[in-house]
Amino acid sequence: MTQRLRPWKPDFRRVGRALLGLWRPRWVHIQAAGLGALAVFAFAPFSFAPLALLSLSGLFWLWYRSERPGDAFKVGFWYGLGLFGVGASWLFSSIYVYGGAPLPLALLAVVAWVIYLSLFPALAGWLAKRFTHPGSVWGLLIIYPAAWVAGEYLRGHLLGGYPVLNLGTSHILTWLDGYAPLLGVYGVGWALALSAAALVWLIERGAWIGAPLVFAAVWLAGGSLSDVRWTTPHGQPVDMALLQGNIPQEEKWQPEKFYSQLQTYVRMTKQNLGADVIVWPETAVPGFFDLVEKGALKTFIRDAQILKKDILIGTIWREADQRYHNALVNIGQNPYGVYKKYHLVLIGEYYPFAEVLAPLFTWLNIPFDQFSPGPFPPEPMRLGRYHAGMAICFETQFGEELRYQLPKANYFITVSNDAWFAHTLEPAQALQEVQMRAKALGRPFARATNTGYTALIDVDGRIIEQLPAYAPGVLRANLQPYTGLTPFARWGELPLLFLLGSVFGFVLALRYLRRR
Repeated sequence: MTQRLRPWKPDFRRVGRALLGLWRPRWVHIQAAGLGALAVFAFAPFSFAPLALLSLSGLFWLWYRSERPGDAFKVGFWYGLGLFGVGASWLFSSIYVYGGAPLPLALLAVVAWVIYLSLFPALAGWLAKRFTHPGSVWGLLIIYPAAWVAGEYLRGHLLGGYPVLNLGTSHILTWLDGYAPLLGVYGVGWALALSAAALVWLIERGAWIGAPLVFAAVWLAGGSLSDVRWTTPHGQPVDMALLQGNIPQEEKWQPEKFYSQLQTYVRMTKQNLGADVIVWPETAVPGFFDLVEKGALKTFIRDAQILKKDILIGTIWREADQRYHNALVNIGQNPYGVYKKYHLVLIGEYYPFAEVLAPLFTWLNIPFDQFSPGPFPPEPMRLGRYHAGMAICFETQFGEELRYQLPKANYFITVSNDAWFAHTLEPAQALQEVQMRAKALGRPFARATNTGYTALIDVDGRIIEQLPAYAPGVLRANLQPYTGLTPFARWGELPLLFLLGSVFGFVLALRYLRRR
């Protein structure tokens, strides 16, 4: 006699109680939020990396002591509120301070942003507890780190990806950054999570031999990998001139300030014509390039082409069909060398259902832009004897995408306008992201920004030279091109996905066999 299966019906009351429970914090949730906030100080500009290990160890300890997956979900969610509420609330600056959005809408947007980001450490907590037997040491050492990395990976890819404050980034220039050329920033995060799990093992089970051995093995292996030279210098150094105009965001798009801004960058350029490559920051020309090439910059562009000087200017490139791109244009080449940003920021640079939203955003006084993405993968730009990979602002957070410009690119040029987030944590965090990309890809980076931080970064992620933030200046320094490929540049995130699939696949297969 067979049993009839009842049709599945969602238990909305149970779901409602679970959601309501997120906003009724207990002491354990306050602890989790505090641990998340603590992790922010592991990142730039504070850069006290051990706090990331301490923070993640505390989170794993709270997960380990949670009774059910739902409890671990809540703990992870509150951890995310602390981490992103403190470390990523700089979004408010761009929306309200400089974007001019109404205060209630700006607050609502930031709250929604933080809640969305917090769902991923919550999911990691659920996975860690769901696939681990209570008190299991192997679950703690294997499942917990994999669950954490899976959460960060999903956050870095869903809806275009928002890989801000990946904990691995905080450990650039430590022994753990040796994993970056193998598995990228997620590999560094995995090593950090395994270290945190070892500390919890030590505290909870008194494993005075096993836990220190695991911890030491992870760190010593990372230190040994840091000494491996995956790429090699190629040719002679390039004389770079990176311009930082320090144009305040509140003045940048004012028509009466347009010509004075151009004069600032033209003057800086003429003072550094001896450089091999001159780079203006993102949207240094705050308007359509096809207008300034026939007007304000006509003579300047003509002289650059006569001199055959590689001068890259950040501007808005407009197509014949009126589509426009956030772009870098080499005005010294004929025809122009043009790089068009391909990874646009959701809500910041493009909107789904743009025709419907445009009138609404105009009525609400919310800044609205609908850029078009450039081609992917982009072709590195030929500058003198070498090829340079290109990235604009947000694109530097995606090493998996930047690697497609290798091995042809001998170095990278990236530009940004971090004035949108002036005097917040974001500019320093963005520079630290570039440092991690340099280490993972085995290529130096030249970074030109409007207000800071303008810098040259070597293949080990170290800052060679840097301009003070919030002051005009020109960074003039030599950058050594490189050739060759790191394992991450060659294989990207495939090895990481294989490891994640192996861990969770093995656990699922084991559970299936036990039920049989």
